[in-house]
Amino acid sequence: MDRIEALRQLRETPWTSPDGSEKYTVGYFDPAAAGGIARLSYTVYGEGYPVDTYYIPERLIEENARGAIRSVVARTASGDVVAHGALYRSSPPNPNLYEYGLAMTLPSYRASMVFARVTQAAMKLVGTDTIDAIFSEGVCNHIITQKFSALLKGVETALEPALMPADAYTTERSSEGRVACVMSFRVARDQRRVVFLPRPYLAELEFMMSGLDLDRELRVSENALPALPEASSVIDVRRFASAGVARCTLTTPGDDLATRVAELESELAKQDYALIQVFINLGQANSGAVVDALRAQGYSLGGFLPTWFGDDGLLLQKHRVSPDFESIKLYSDRAKALLEIVRGDWQRAQSNG
Repeated sequence: MDRIEALRQLRETPWTSPDGSEKYTVGYFDPAAAGGIARLSYTVYGEGYPVDTYYIPERLIEENARGAIRSVVARTASGDVVAHGALYRSSPPNPNLYEYGLAMTLPSYRASMVFARVTQAAMKLVGTDTIDAIFSEGVCNHIITQKFSALLKGVETALEPALMPADAYTTERSSEGRVACVMSFRVARDQRRVVFLPRPYLAELEFMMSGLDLDRELRVSENALPALPEASSVIDVRRFASAGVARCTLTTPGDDLATRVAELESELAKQDYALIQVFINLGQANSGAVVDALRAQGYSLGGFLPTWFGDDGLLLQKHRVSPDFESIKLYSDRAKALLEIVRGDWQRAQSNG
């Protein structure tokens, strides 16, 4: 089944949402919950959520079976899924860094403690099996999910203005424009690593790394030395067409980086992409040269991404729409300070453009 067929079935199948009076139990995924998760996704996000899997029961079963998704659900005795949260492999190249998200609750159950109970059950998995670290992307059209970062014991290290399309929130009318996300990380099992810090962001990265309790050897990566090698850059591009977002993982930087990025931008502009993100490996000594090349092309700072590659990562981003900083709602003082850092570097990129 593909996305179109799954959405058609969800649209045409009669369903009455429970009124919130029925008791529920919280537990880990079993195949019988897949259809309920798809229904919950459709109820909360309408047809706008950019990842197909959560609308398609068969894919949910497959992904949970192989450990790529670890779903936690709250179900009533009659079988309705009233809340869901998941640890899952997403954009990071590091397979042991999972994202926590798809935290959905039916409106009739939001006055209960169901979301907190689902999150607590998911957090018991952190540090077990292959789950060495987790991160979350808390939406910034409200602060409810950000408040639960205390349950995740996460530290805010990055901000993604205008990440999510407004279409994902039309069902509940919670946003009239694109929605920012704040990224929080928790590293449960760490190991000593070398981090090459690009000189333009030394102060910013010092702030972003504070509070993470990482075992790191810090070195400064100068822009010119070592230079980018005479080789073709390898960029893994994941396109989220319905969201208008391209996530570009730079695995091997070469001296053609500026040309490759310009070509990619031209291609994405024709398809009306709103946001291009580039993920840079700070375990590579030439990260400073990479940052220099991208800053020259109008990219600005998004944040620090611990263990993103196994080694730590850096997010740079370029918007083709307004980041709409004024609409971003943040809960913690740390996140508000992060916003000013990201806004300041975006303004630098605009003035240099």
